Amino acid sequence: MNLSTKAIRKQVWVDLLIFFREPFFALPILFLPGLFFVVYAGAMAKSAASMEGFGQYIPIYMVLVVFLTVFFNIGMQYVTDKQSGIFKRLLLSPIRLSNLVLTYAIKGMLISVLGFIEMIAIAALVFRIPLSEHMPAVFLAFVIIAAVMMLISLSLHGFFKNTRQQMPVAIIGFQYVLFASGMILPVEKMPKILQYLVYINPVYHMNLVLLRVWFGRPQNWVNLLALAAWVALSLVFLWIQKRRPMDRS
Repeated sequence: MNLSTKAIRKQVWVDLLIFFREPFFALPILFLPGLFFVVYAGAMAKSAASMEGFGQYIPIYMVLVVFLTVFFNIGMQYVTDKQSGIFKRLLLSPIRLSNLVLTYAIKGMLISVLGFIEMIAIAALVFRIPLSEHMPAVFLAFVIIAAVMMLISLSLHGFFKNTRQQMPVAIIGFQYVLFASGMILPVEKMPKILQYLVYINPVYHMNLVLLRVWFGRPQNWVNLLALAAWVALSLVFLWIQKRRPMDRS
C-alpha cells in the first residue's frame, strides 16, 4: 500500500512537471477560468437586477468551467497520451492502470480547485458579489462534483484510441451539454422528448445540486440518485477497459 501511494505521488509530481513545461498548454487551462469569469460576470451583471441577483449564476458557471477544464482538457490529454504511446510504455512498467488513471484524476482535481479559488476571488474582490453563506459546503460540493466529472471523463475517454475518434464525440458532447443542461434554455420550455435528454445529462443534475448548496436548500434525491447512477456506470466502464487486452498491449 505504501509502495502504491509512493508511486502515485511520484507519478503525479512527474505529470505536473511535464504539464508546466508546456506553458502554452498549461497557462490557458490554469487562468482561462478566471478570465472567462471576468467576461461572463461583466456581461451578466449588466442584465441582472443587482449584484446580489447575479450570485445565482456563479454555481452555474462553476459547473460549466469544470466541464470544460476537467472533461475536455484532461480527457483530451488522456487520449493524446494513449495515442502517443505513453500508456503502452508505462503499462509495461510496474505501474498499474488504476494508478495511472488516478494520477490524471488528481491533476484534474488540483486544476479544478485552482479554478474555484480564481472564480470566488474575482467575484468577491473585483465585482463585490455577495457570496453564499454556506461557502464550506459549496467548496465541498464543488470538489465532489469535479471528482464525479473527472470519473465520467476518464471512463468515457478511455474507449478512444486517438484524437480522431475523440474529437467528433467531444464536439457533439459540448453542444449536448450546453443546450441540454438547463443553463441556456429553460427545461420546462423544451419539447417533452427533449426534456428526457436533459434528465439523463449529468451536468444538469450537477448544476441543480450546486445551486441548492449555494442557497442552503434541501437536496432533491432525484438529482443525487442520477449522479450516483453515472458514478456506477463510469466504474463499470473503467472495469471493462481494465479487462480489455488492447489497454495493455
